[in-house]
Amino acid sequence: MSKQFKYKLKTSPFEIDNLPKYLKEALGNVSIGDDHFNTLLLALTEALNNAIVHGNKNDITKHITLEFITSPTMIKIIITDEGEGFDIQDIPDPTLPENLLLEHGRGIYIIKHFVDEMHYAKTKDGSSLTLISYLNK
Repeated sequence: MSKQFKYKLKTSPFEIDNLPKYLKEALGNVSIGDDHFNTLLLALTEALNNAIVHGNKNDITKHITLEFITSPTMIKIIITDEGEGFDIQDIPDPTLPENLLLEHGRGIYIIKHFVDEMHYAKTKDGSSLTLISYLNK
């Protein structure tokens, strides 16, 4: 049986402070280790920060939808902003020497390495990033 939680967030970095609470609520009685929880939280934090800064361009009149769908074996997290979107293929590889000192460009790389699946899509209202993590590893 799956559970679903949905939150409408402001375009504000202060929303990041609530992520541990939202993630715990979404996981409910599903027990995962601290390491797994923390890597999920890191990926979620990066995704929300990207939605705030790059998606909504810090525009406080825009919102971000955060949705969790959990089952006993996986958690799906969907972050949707109201931004114009981007081409994920255009993001430079942050591990290349010429990109090591850039201030931006590591978020997607980090997210990809801390979840089992990541999917990006442009929507009619903005852009959406879906993170999937399998819980029984």
